[in-house]
Amino acid sequence: MFHTKLYVGRGMARVVDVVARRLGISPERLEREAVEVWLRRRLALVEAEIAEILTKYGVRSAEELERYIRRGKVTEHPAWEDLITLERLLEEKKKLSEALRL
Repeated sequence: MFHTKLYVGRGMARVVDVVARRLGISPERLEREAVEVWLRRRLALVEAEIAEILTKYGVRSAEELERYIRRGKVTEHPAWEDLITLERLLEEKKKLSEALRL
């Protein structure tokens, strides 16, 4: 871990440039790999949250959870809130996956 201040302001080197120089790699490579690592890490967190909600209700999809709610197989509260969260997470997963393909 670096123990010095890496970003020191206008006119000075960007943190990416400083770290890349210290690691002996190009700033472009560092940026590309850092973004990929961040995207993969975020995707794993999102997938874990999705799995948690699906497991909580014993369903395999947002559509199935909605059917369960409408048919009274699960209580509306907090199931509706969880469904909204699940739909948001699924959309985020889609965006993250698309970004990883760039």
